[in-house]
Amino acid sequence: MDQQTFWDLVGAVGRDPAADAYDRLTDALSDHSADDIRDFADHLARALYDLDTPAHYRAAAGEEFLGVRCAVVAAGEQAYRRVLASPPALTRFAHRTPAGCALLPVAERAYRIATRRPWDHRTPVCPETGSNADAWAVSWLHPLMGTTRDGQAPQAYMTALLHVVVALDVDPAWQAWWRRSGVATCELGIVAEGRLDHLRPSADIRKIDDKVRANFTCALPASAGSRPEDLLVLAVGEVTGMFEVIREAIGLPGLPPLPPLPELPADVRKVEVTTRALPSVPRELEQQGYLTLAQIQEFFG
Repeated sequence: MDQQTFWDLVGAVGRDPAADAYDRLTDALSDHSADDIRDFADHLARALYDLDTPAHYRAAAGEEFLGVRCAVVAAGEQAYRRVLASPPALTRFAHRTPAGCALLPVAERAYRIATRRPWDHRTPVCPETGSNADAWAVSWLHPLMGTTRDGQAPQAYMTALLHVVVALDVDPAWQAWWRRSGVATCELGIVAEGRLDHLRPSADIRKIDDKVRANFTCALPASAGSRPEDLLVLAVGEVTGMFEVIREAIGLPGLPPLPPLPELPADVRKVEVTTRALPSVPRELEQQGYLTLAQIQEFFG
């Protein structure tokens, strides 16, 4: 199946799909060969993958990012090309997540109907949020997330912190502000400390080649059940506070205004978090509930 045939099939769904639109698409696709159905899945994965960028993520405005991208593809080739070229145009497809998600299982359903065999095809690229590593890497701000918390990483708070970082990374004012540093990238390490009080926050800021490496500790929220909007407020305070320290350390002017932050999306990639337990200390020393400067320097290797 060539790309044009893919778009001809998908375009029948449209921007405002009827209740049976995806069933009709499944029936139409099931009339094709098994190879064509696999090609359809590959074209869909590639289209979703190419929309998986930080700028499009921000434009999703709190909606499930994968579902919104599916809704863009289902709207047809012209709509897709517009959104691909102009990420803010993706906001027009907000609140279309449930309908969009129905596009994902179409190829598998069609294959089962056509072949009476189980679907075991793997697409060459993954459509899940955050899979387009090249797009997410083309940025000035590279976050590294860590925690000293025993057990499991505080994913909700890590997600909120990362959400703020992504907003700053794609904001033109913050991009221009960082260019004044003369350094290509900022590697921002954020370590949420764990079970004891956040006694002595540490910061380590160094310039290494064409990169500023800045590692910080921050406190975990007082309540593990904090609401997403409360976590976002805490994350904004932590991240902007870190950049105030970075600004002073490398001689940059005042921070730009904070860009508008969409609500936390329901669908975000699981944040990769480096977990290291607080080191044990001899009994005669004070109980350690914080990372020292030397430990924060070495946290991410």
